[in-house]
Amino acid sequence: MWNAIILLMILVPTTAMSDGSTLGQDRFSNCNTPGGDPNEIHECYFAVGDEVEREMVQAYRIAQTALRAFDLEYSLDDDRSTTALLQEAQIAFEQYRKIQCQFPEREALGGSGSINVTIACRVDLTLFRIGQLTEHAAMN
Repeated sequence: MWNAIILLMILVPTTAMSDGSTLGQDRFSNCNTPGGDPNEIHECYFAVGDEVEREMVQAYRIAQTALRAFDLEYSLDDDRSTTALLQEAQIAFEQYRKIQCQFPEREALGGSGSINVTIACRVDLTLFRIGQLTEHAAMN
């Protein structure tokens, strides 16, 4: 039974969100070719992970700029600023993501596809975070 679950996790490595949807599944559609070279599949997963990480950095910068304008408009002090809060939230998110995505990897028992499962988890959580950052940017 566990072998079937692990195999399924390797073949379709996405993290289910609370509503049952998966955010990053489409991002990996080009990576999951049946009978594909495992090294090429790993490289593809890493490329997707890097791309999504860059998208998050861009979304963070946009949100930071918008919130900085909000802080200036409402004369918020540094200790009450939304930009400081954004930075704290981002640090906490990155810590959470790192730890949370260790679960699927450990559940895959460290097999050859475990890194793909970890990257898929990171991509799903990062896409969710991009949505949050986009909402923060629209605040102003």
